[in-house]
Amino acid sequence: MQPVAPNRGRGQKKKSTDALLARGIAMPARRFAGIELPGFGKRGPGGAALYRGSGAFRVVTVLLVTAAAGYGFWVSGEDGLYGQSRRGAEALAVAAGFGVKRITVEGQQHVADAELARALGAGPGTLMLAFDTDAAKARLEQVPWVKHAQVMRLLPSTLQVVIEERLPFALWQSRGQTYVIDEEGTVIAPTVREAYADLPLVVGEGAGKNAADLFAILKPFDGLTKQMVAAMRVGDRRWTLKLISGIDIMLPDDGLTDALNTLIGLDRDRNLLERKIAAVDLRLADRVSVRLRDANEPATPDGGGVAPDVPTASTKRNT
Repeated sequence: MQPVAPNRGRGQKKKSTDALLARGIAMPARRFAGIELPGFGKRGPGGAALYRGSGAFRVVTVLLVTAAAGYGFWVSGEDGLYGQSRRGAEALAVAAGFGVKRITVEGQQHVADAELARALGAGPGTLMLAFDTDAAKARLEQVPWVKHAQVMRLLPSTLQVVIEERLPFALWQSRGQTYVIDEEGTVIAPTVREAYADLPLVVGEGAGKNAADLFAILKPFDGLTKQMVAAMRVGDRRWTLKLISGIDIMLPDDGLTDALNTLIGLDRDRNLLERKIAAVDLRLADRVSVRLRDANEPATPDGGGVAPDVPTASTKRNT
């Protein structure tokens, strides 16, 4: 067995030190002193000697001390040596060109830049390799306008963000406040009626969640929906349609299509919706009740003295 030349040993040591420094960790270039460890006799497995000066003992000692140091770094947390070392390594990587320099966004129409930037949580000092794209995706999908999001790293320095925004479907008025909602009834943002004049208005508790089902039933009755000011949810179980003329169409809990066909038939045969009436009650399957308008009753909804969930003059659709 040939002895190892001193120069070769120093070269291997230098390479090890360089590798450690590349990871941002410096290790003192000194020999470990012998440490008496319980359970280490004169011979180990296979009869190999484990004396303090032996190579095997040095390996075991280095592993134990390294593990102890690593544990110390870990328990010290972000404010300790571990946190400082990690932040130092990240700063070096960013300086080397692996920081976020460019962010591309696809699918943005309504959500504000500031909301996207805040939810994404990335900036010039962010290390690309350490950026958690799954966490960023989850944060982005908490933004009300964002339905789905995808975040990808394009090395060395670009983050690509693809979002699918919620589509405005209707306006929901509840307790005096108006919101724009999507087809699922998810509240996107507070708004004013004038900002979405072309969207239908639904009013009352539960109206937002049930709006899509109602308008799917109303789709064949286009002539009726053009006359609507709002659809009011009553007791979160049925609807009353408020028309521009001031007529309330009281629909049943179920069997809406049959009730609407009855209404259209009466209007076709008797011009029902052109008469001076206040309400048409379709809640009973075997009869239709009509309530005449009082002489002092306004023909269209106004803003004076109405309950919070009754559409006011500011919410009427322009025709």
